[in-house]
Amino acid sequence: MKISNLLYILGFASIALSAANYLKGKSEDGQEEATKERDGLFVGHWAPTFFILGKIAEDRKM
Repeated sequence: MKISNLLYILGFASIALSAANYLKGKSEDGQEEATKERDGLFVGHWAPTFFILGKIAEDRKM
């Protein structure tokens, strides 16, 4: 498996994990849920980094 493909997969996994954490935090009121919501937003910021690194790795192969 190419490293660029792995980075793209990690980017999509980051989006899925972010959505799951964010939606889990929205279900009930309370401090723990707010923390899950913030964690979801934090993990969501990883996706662009993985996509950019994947593109860089892909361009270096060519």
